[in-house]
Amino acid sequence: MIIGIIGGGQLGMMMAEAAIELGHEIISLDPNPNCSITRFSKEHIYKDYNDVDALSYINSTCDVITYEFENVNLEVLNIYIDKIPQKLEALRISRDRIVEKHYARRLGITTPKYMELSSSEALFYPSIVKTTTGGYDGKGQYMIDKLEDVNQIDFNSGFTYICEELIHFDYEISVVASRDVFGNIVTLPIPVNKHVNGILHTSTITNDIPIMIQEKAINFTKRIISNLDYIGTLAVEFFVRGSDVLFNEFAPRPHNSGHYSIEGCTTSQFKNHILAITGEEVITSELLNPTVMLNVLGQNKSYYEHASIFKHCDAHDYYKDSNKHNRKIGHITCMSPNSKKLKVFIDTITKEK
Repeated sequence: MIIGIIGGGQLGMMMAEAAIELGHEIISLDPNPNCSITRFSKEHIYKDYNDVDALSYINSTCDVITYEFENVNLEVLNIYIDKIPQKLEALRISRDRIVEKHYARRLGITTPKYMELSSSEALFYPSIVKTTTGGYDGKGQYMIDKLEDVNQIDFNSGFTYICEELIHFDYEISVVASRDVFGNIVTLPIPVNKHVNGILHTSTITNDIPIMIQEKAINFTKRIISNLDYIGTLAVEFFVRGSDVLFNEFAPRPHNSGHYSIEGCTTSQFKNHILAITGEEVITSELLNPTVMLNVLGQNKSYYEHASIFKHCDAHDYYKDSNKHNRKIGHITCMSPNSKKLKVFIDTITKEK
């Protein structure tokens, strides 16, 4: 098949790699002529994501279309809905945090306390205030410990905001699930995620999360992906507090916390995404060894050199055309039968020399 991918970042690149391994070809769309995916595309169209002519060409040339990020025009994309197995409802819901939280609660999924915020008068604290749309990797987020902290928010900026209860959680997890056209759903082994400055730092998978927690999180995720009638790979992030599993957000695409599956599992999130959208059955994914995935940001290029001393660490370069501060430029996956060695790997790789 010929697969059209809207977006040329690292997710699109890794989708393309998996697709090629399965015998498919890629046509990609991204305004950057040197974006990550270009190393694997049969043809790359460097026009705006919402360019009608470009999308029309992809629609007429490709057998199926997928997207790798959320900020695309739904009205434009809806013209080509017959070729988009992921559909658009997941995009519509996940791109607005208020709508997303309402949706989770409607499905009976527990969320933190939240409310739409239009001025400081409605503020509760301690809390975290976020823009309802457009924020990622810590952008558009404000920690509110006292009333005066609200002064950092510009309510005249044109953004709308959500005020969320600040959860003192035990740890964060994500469930990466893939669903095919036959209704089969498979999930990756669940990682524990650590964020630094709002950006995912590590995802660690040792299969020691309590079964009760895993079952709750997987059931919530299956409830979402089935209700959406979504085809492809989707990820849901949760906070764990005691025996409670609290919904944070979901992403209708492969997810940063699932990158470890390329080496760490029998089937990667990207392979299952491609299998699903091309009408094939998804495959169960089992953990091969305890694994940790480390994000590499623009200021952390030295991590690659440090990781090279370990034979069980695999480095992934996203071939970005700049190494901006806090920009994800790659990731490193480390595996070991001895889970205690994972901390040694990460401490050594991230140590300043």
